Amino acid sequence: MAGTGSSGFFSKLSGLLSFGGGSSIGVSIGSSSIKLVELSRSGKSYRLESWVMAELPEGAVEHREIVNSIAVVESLKRMLEQVKLKSKNVCTSISGNSMMVRRLQLEVANPKEMQDEVFWEAEQYNPFGPNDVVMDFQVLSRGKDNLTDVMLIAAKRSVVDAYLSAFDDAGLQAKIIDADFFAMENAFEVNYGLPAGEAAALVDIGSTGTKVVILQDGLPVFMKDVAMGGRNLSAEIQRQMGHSLADAEALKMGDPAAVPQEVQDIMRLNNENLATEIKRAIDFYGASSGGAPVGAVYLSGGGAMVPGLASIVEEVVGRPGQLLNPFQVISADPARFSEEFLRSIAPLAVVPIGLAIRAGASS
Repeated sequence: MAGTGSSGFFSKLSGLLSFGGGSSIGVSIGSSSIKLVELSRSGKSYRLESWVMAELPEGAVEHREIVNSIAVVESLKRMLEQVKLKSKNVCTSISGNSMMVRRLQLEVANPKEMQDEVFWEAEQYNPFGPNDVVMDFQVLSRGKDNLTDVMLIAAKRSVVDAYLSAFDDAGLQAKIIDADFFAMENAFEVNYGLPAGEAAALVDIGSTGTKVVILQDGLPVFMKDVAMGGRNLSAEIQRQMGHSLADAEALKMGDPAAVPQEVQDIMRLNNENLATEIKRAIDFYGASSGGAPVGAVYLSGGGAMVPGLASIVEEVVGRPGQLLNPFQVISADPARFSEEFLRSIAPLAVVPIGLAIRAGASS
């Protein structure tokens, strides 16, 4: 199988939270926007230095694949005009159908043969062409009888190349391409730590899709992509009420007291459907893994900001639900970033902050 970890792509799950000093940059390219975070760190403390977000034109990125590279590059260039970054090296991420994340258990007698064994085993799971993939893996643990637990990541080479080219054309270098799942984990672990004896469900609701990752003992033990995001609700309001898409977006994010009852009903049904998908993912994890029970659900992404969603998730899933706050321990200059501003961007900042943390751990 073409492509190895020697390319420098993808996250290594061990040592993610090593600390030093310096500045690190995370850039998340979503279906509707690009978000950039620059963090500085001293010892074990992180500080927000830069935040920039740029909207993307419709269709520029579809299912996390860059379709209109010119639009993406121009958006990146406009973002760079707004900040003075200390480095041109960034960590970015991909997700969705263009990548595969799978946990494998292999019997490997000789550690020197680990890569060959992993790549040979991966062939049967590879959804892409044998020469069209970039792949990396991380050994999670080795037990008795040479049983080895491995996390495998594979991505379409064309998608990886498109991301690298877009950053290069914008004057940046994507030194690391990670997975959204691991970025979510990084942001959560730095801000919340890891609860003993239970698992945590992290849910990032984007424009066109939702990612669910369940963490236990510092590792992602279950991951799922759900083909439902914030745009589904906007489209349903648009369809049923005859509004423009922009008006539908404004209604769903507006003051619930000022929203017509018909729209409230649409929103509740949509939120219940999304919450049901989250519950199915958690139930599947519980039934198939035998792992620790999920203690709480942490929501992030633009879609998580819809009024009332967190309470409906809590109601349907049957576990406490809350917005994940990536600034719980990450500080910021109050003269530049007010508490109100940080609250307004917190759900949007989770993945880029996790990527910046990853970039810092590798420096």
